[in-house]
Amino acid sequence: MEIIYWSDYACPFCYIGRNHLEAAIQKIKAEQSIDIAVIMKAFELDPAAPTVCEMTTIDRFAQKYGLTREVAEDKVNGINLMGQAIGLDFKYDKAQSTNTFDAHRLTKWAQSKSYEIADALAEHLYAAYFTESKPLADHEVLVAASKAVGLPEREARAVLESEAYASEVREEEALAARYGIQAVPFFVVNDQVALPGALPVEEFEKVLREMLVREQETKEKAH
Repeated sequence: MEIIYWSDYACPFCYIGRNHLEAAIQKIKAEQSIDIAVIMKAFELDPAAPTVCEMTTIDRFAQKYGLTREVAEDKVNGINLMGQAIGLDFKYDKAQSTNTFDAHRLTKWAQSKSYEIADALAEHLYAAYFTESKPLADHEVLVAASKAVGLPEREARAVLESEAYASEVREEEALAARYGIQAVPFFVVNDQVALPGALPVEEFEKVLREMLVREQETKEKAH
């Protein structure tokens, strides 16, 4: 089974949704042997985001959605609680919002090595942003995440200092636009079922089980 999903590292619901999906996969794996590839595709919530953090998450929320600072703070704290409820040390209020394009380029590079390594890198980048309050436009942050998952530092720096994988990122964003994807996370299972949003674990599990039954029926018909 193949699951592709569009996501941005600055998106709290992407981090939450990704973990909900992983929890669903692990529940099924505890019962049966399954092979599921989960592949992240690039999506930038704000392609024009600066490379240096210019305002707090709360102030950005207030400005973007036309909220008072108090209401914005409540909303951001609510998102923190959602993350904390599934065991993530969410500190969205302290996040340093910056451009994520280079983080996506680095992810494409990691995927050229293996999807498992890329998945581990993605987890480090999400944690860097939401837990460690690090700016993802900072190349040192990206290199550190690469080293943490065993990727060569020299290669990581070479990718970041060039335009490598920029076209791949743009192609994935263009594909999202053609699909009409305007919000993330957005999951597609076996190129058949679309699942928008950070669905609960139970909903992911239900869909995955249904797809596994379909796959088995298809195999039986082939024989």
